[in-house]
Order: sequence, then C-alpha cells, then structure tokens
Amino acid sequence: MNNDISKRLFDHLPIANAAWWLTLIAIFSIGFMKPLIFVSNQRLSPVDLLFPLTALLVLASMIVGQISVKFDRSYLYFGAYFGAMLISSIFSLDPTLSFKKLLGEAYLIGLAVLVIVQTTTDSRFRQVSLAWLAGAGVTVFVAFISVILYYFAPGNWLLQYTLYSYGSVPVINFPRISSTMVSASMFCNYLTVGIAIAFVANTKGWIGKWVFRVAVILMILAAISTISIGIGGVFLVLGICIYTTSSIPRARFRRYSMFAAVIIAVVFYLSSFVALKPHSTSPYSFDLPIIGNVQPSPRTLVWTAVLQTIAADPIVGKGLDQPVCAVRFENTDGSYSMLTDAHNIYLSVAGQHGFVGLAALLALIAFLWRIGYRSDDVAVRLLWAAFVSAFIYQGFIGAYEDARHLWVLMGLLVAVSKLGSSTQESLAHCSGV
Repeated sequence: MNNDISKRLFDHLPIANAAWWLTLIAIFSIGFMKPLIFVSNQRLSPVDLLFPLTALLVLASMIVGQISVKFDRSYLYFGAYFGAMLISSIFSLDPTLSFKKLLGEAYLIGLAVLVIVQTTTDSRFRQVSLAWLAGAGVTVFVAFISVILYYFAPGNWLLQYTLYSYGSVPVINFPRISSTMVSASMFCNYLTVGIAIAFVANTKGWIGKWVFRVAVILMILAAISTISIGIGGVFLVLGICIYTTSSIPRARFRRYSMFAAVIIAVVFYLSSFVALKPHSTSPYSFDLPIIGNVQPSPRTLVWTAVLQTIAADPIVGKGLDQPVCAVRFENTDGSYSMLTDAHNIYLSVAGQHGFVGLAALLALIAFLWRIGYRSDDVAVRLLWAAFVSAFIYQGFIGAYEDARHLWVLMGLLVAVSKLGSSTQESLAHCSGV
C-alpha cells in the first residue's frame, strides 16, 4: 500500500522534466568558462556546478521509472577510454593528483551519457540545438563588444576576461579574442561546432534562412578574431556542411566549397610547424623553398618533446594530469612561457596514458566516425562534420580532449543517430519534454 502511494507520488513529480531543463541550461552555458569559480582550490565553470544536480535528478528519474535506459554500444567505448585512464592513474608518477583528475574525466563522460539518455525525441534535439546556438550567440556578442572596447575603451574591465595573449602569434593592432572561453583556440573550437549546429537547425527548419546566414557569418568572423591556427577547422566544417546540405542545389558549388575547405585546412595545419616570427628559444632552423630560412614553431618543439616522453613510458604513460613536456618558448611580445601541454589530442593522450589510452581513444573516434559517415540522416552527417573538424582535425593542433562542449557533441551525435531519419514530430505542438 505504502509503496503504491510512493510510486503515485513520484509519478506526479516532474523529476525527469527538471533534469532535462537543467541539461538545457548546462548546454546553453557550456561556452561560459569565464569567469572561473574556485571551489576547494579547483577551477570550475558555471556548467560544472549544474552537473551534479542534473546527474542526481536523472538517476532519481531512472529509479522511479520516469527515464528508461537501454544499453548502447557507445558505453563500451566510453568505458574503455575511462578504463585506460584508470590504469594510467594507478601507475601514475603522482597517483593522488591523477585520481583527482579522474573524477573530472568521469564528469566529461557523464556529460555525453546525460545527453544520450535524455535526447530521445526530435523535439528535444531541437531544444538542444537552439540552446547551443543561443549560448554561442552570447559568446559571439561578447567577442564583438570586446573588439569595440579594445579600440574605444581599452581600459574597460571586461577586456581582462575576454582578451587573450598573442603567444606565438605576431603582435598586431587587433585584439586576440577568447570571449568567455579559457583560450582563443578553445573559443575557435567551440564556434566550429556551433557552425555545424546552425546548419542542422536550418536544415530542420528550426531557424529561418536569414537567421542562419547571419549566425554563420558572425560565428566565422568571431572565429577569425581568435587569430588561432584552428581557423582551418572553421573552414573545414563550413566546407563539409555545404557539401552535405542537399538543400543547396548547385552540386558544383558544393564540390568546390569542399575542395577549397580541405586545401585551407591543410595549409593551416602545415603552417603550425613553423614559427611565424623568429625566436631566441629555437634550437635549430631550416630552409624551405621560396619561403627561406624558418624556425620551428612552439608546437613543433612541444611535439618533439612529447614524443620523447612517450618513448620513455610507452605502455601506460606518465599518468593522468601529468605534464608531458617542459618547453621554454619566447613569445612574440618578448615574454617567455613554459609549455607543458601537448597541443595535440593524440600526443597528449599517448603521453599521459600510453598506447593503452591512445588505442582506447582511437577506438572511440572510429566508432563515432562510423556513426556519422554511414548515416543517411543529414542532421547526423552535419554533427559528424562538427566532430571531424573540431575533434579529429583540430585535435592535431590542440589538446581538446577535456573540452566540455566536445563531450556534449559526442553524446549528441550518438543520441541523434538513434532517433533515425524517420523521426518526424510536429514542431508547432512541441511541448519540449
């Protein structure tokens, strides 16, 4: 009797609905990494504070039967990657630090799982897309405001949060924008995904044609303001999305766009090997035809150092959250930086987790690649374009394996692939839950 009363009580509590709306808020705020919040000496972003409550509500919804969870093959790949990090943490040079970081890695995988478990209808996919675009719109607005303030109010307090150091980029009379993200490159990576989601929303009819065009143009301009090597990924995702979108009638234009995007992406990637300005920390230089004498970029120096780290601990690596290199580099403004980040997803994972971790990561990538590449659903192919450009391609020039928005993207790719191209709901009567 008491159990029946409790069940009826829980049935009327909107636990699952509350979990979903918190998830949407988290997706909206996934691009707001600044200002950082410090809790127990840990740097947290606003979305990090929402996750525990959201996870608890989803768990409670499962217990009372408001959310049903079915096994998905993606869980095996996520689990294998987590297992590789667990092994690496056990054999880490600093196990205490590694196990603290392991909790953060579980959180990232949890973001993907939360999206998979809850994005079960096309209307929810619509809400996720619009929430993402709304959040991206805020970051783009902040970026343009920052450019204006840079010239007309250079002492404004906002600029201390939204400008980023030039690093190895030549200093010019133009601000390098990171907006609400922790770095300019991360902001560029986030916008790369946003462009693909704008294509999804336009293809699905969730936003108008002019809203779509303005949104994409503004995101491209904001990405250019990052003055990041990752801009090649922006053009790559743009080319793949144009090629994928059958609503663009001119097939020749789609092919040329794809070809141009690949060429631009290759040029940006190759340029990452050479320094854009001579620096005193260069251990050597070399001659290139036409270009002349050039020096290695900080990425080249870092990648070389990380390969030595991998050679020293090839199986399980140095351990989770352990520095994989220590390269001193002279920035273009004359200051010096100690680089301990691999600036490459694959080298970062191999340096920390060895070939065990790299194999698990590559298996996960292959699984997600197959999901998108083999799908006939245009929305899935567009999300696949975001994954290819932001994770696979930009992963060669930046260590984004811990980027929250990329794990949400992975979960969304899996979830939408399960909806099927036959899923059709009336958008005019969407309740959103």
